[in-house]
Amino acid sequence: MKNRRNYYRILQVQPDAHSEIVHSSYRTIMHKLKQHPDLGGEHWNAAIINEAYATLSDDNKRAEYDKRLFEHYTKKPLPTKNSLRKPSITIFCPFCKRPLARKAEPGESCPSCRSPLQSESSGKGLQEDYQRSAERMKKSGALRYYSSWPEKGKEAEILDLSPIGIRFLSAEKPDRKSVVKLSSPLLKAIAEVTNVREKKVPGKILFSVGARFLTVRFTNPKGSFFSTVI
Repeated sequence: MKNRRNYYRILQVQPDAHSEIVHSSYRTIMHKLKQHPDLGGEHWNAAIINEAYATLSDDNKRAEYDKRLFEHYTKKPLPTKNSLRKPSITIFCPFCKRPLARKAEPGESCPSCRSPLQSESSGKGLQEDYQRSAERMKKSGALRYYSSWPEKGKEAEILDLSPIGIRFLSAEKPDRKSVVKLSSPLLKAIAEVTNVREKKVPGKILFSVGARFLTVRFTNPKGSFFSTVI
């Protein structure tokens, strides 16, 4: 800044003062405090006061002055209105990608695909919640899994189960790292496929699929392989 005088200090107003306050303070200084040359004030002093008033009473000049003042004292560009806005965060269902208006509560399901949006846990995450839980146990039962929505789903058979993951047998090979929806009498879940192994049985080839739960809701958690409710 060529002129290092602070116009706000000269007019004795705050940087957020309205134009009416700026005008009132200017008149008080020039007339009541007798800084006007006709009232005995010094010409050089009155010129500085007039310069400050001419800048702060004009919206465009004041905005430009505020920008230069901010950069002078902070050595940073003046933040814009867009930069001051909080970034908008859109929450989606992890399976069908439906946008949600808010963060889901434990046990809540997606309005579209009915997948559990969160596990009914303490919110710390499945790995932490079950670091002392039972290991994977052999289980059997029908399972239907969905690779996309909407679709009828594909039939599969549960091989084993733990609080944090599942292995099932499928006639089709899902992609590794893909996200699938799982539904059976034992549970409803959204899971990420972690591994797929080919398994030969008489007359056909099936696939043993391992998946890690992203969200899960067990139908009857107590009395099976663990006692803590997800």
